Amino acid sequence: MKINQPISVIVKAYNEEKNIARVLKVIGQISWIDEIVVIDDGSQDKTADVVLGFKSSKIRLVQHKKNQGMGGAMATGIKASRNNLLLFLDADLIGLKESHLLRLLAPVLFTREADLALGVFGLKRLSKDAGTKIANRFLPMITGQRAIWKKSLPPVSKIAKSRYGADLLIARHVSKERRAVVKLDGLSQVTKEKKAGGDLVKIFRARFIMYQEVSRVLLHKKSSN
Repeated sequence: MKINQPISVIVKAYNEEKNIARVLKVIGQISWIDEIVVIDDGSQDKTADVVLGFKSSKIRLVQHKKNQGMGGAMATGIKASRNNLLLFLDADLIGLKESHLLRLLAPVLFTREADLALGVFGLKRLSKDAGTKIANRFLPMITGQRAIWKKSLPPVSKIAKSRYGADLLIARHVSKERRAVVKLDGLSQVTKEKKAGGDLVKIFRARFIMYQEVSRVLLHKKSSN
């Protein structure tokens, strides 16, 4: 397929050595993707080595010496990207296909009915990751899969400071009428529970921090209205 609009894919990663190759293998073979910017957000594993193992001129790695959180990684990716149309993807996706990305792009690039497209997981074949899929489906504004024009983003400095609240901050910056929610059947991601290896304390802490930072962005928005 030929797409004339140059597109940058931003993949944010933190300790994703076991997962990121699966994502890069797919997007690295898509001809219409102009560049892939991977942000290694201070990983303590071999994430960077895995990325560097891909001998592709379209893949660029940017490393943070210290973890800056999701917002910091997204901000770095935005600043490092060359193009005006951005696709954000998580590094731990399972079942990613080119068709998923085309569906994400459709309302933003093809029909122009939206400035931001939010990709949510389908609910078919629910399994151990049912909770993640349901949360993703019913809270689309915090999904990590999205397509957006740079001009529709809030100031990069605000994104950098928002950590886990970055997805919500970006979504709320675009009017509801210009947001589209796209269902991505067959796509899922590795759960925090699996990454934590059953460590309940680690799982609870990760979930608590995430929702705390999301709530901070939500409450700030309400208080400023």
